[in-house]
Amino acid sequence: MSWTRALPVVVAIVALAGCAREAPVPIPGGPDVRFAHPVSVTEVVHLSRAGVEPDVIVRKMNLSGIVYNLNEEQYERIRAHGVTPRVIDYMRATYDQAIAKYPNLAKDEYLVCWYLGWDGAWYGGGPLGFHPACR
Repeated sequence: MSWTRALPVVVAIVALAGCAREAPVPIPGGPDVRFAHPVSVTEVVHLSRAGVEPDVIVRKMNLSGIVYNLNEEQYERIRAHGVTPRVIDYMRATYDQAIAKYPNLAKDEYLVCWYLGWDGAWYGGGPLGFHPACR
């Protein structure tokens, strides 16, 4: 085989070797810790409009560990945009369960333990839960 024919093969092998990834670092908490991306209210609306089954949407939200802190007006708005009562009930339950577990969250009048999403909704928790100071 001549060098002119072998050179592209050698370059491809070297390039592919450079793309090899290291093994993922183990995450503290083991497999029970949630690590899905945060599911925004906007994404919930889009999934609902696309006809995704409510139980699938709820499962996706559950995997993310997000707590939804919406007001009644926001719930009415997403209901009007096609989000089902099943999904809304789940969203409300995330807040109720968080308050039951961490009562200080209900007293957080300045929303220190919550973050404002790009879509105007307040979120908390996530894969690793609330900050220890918020518990």
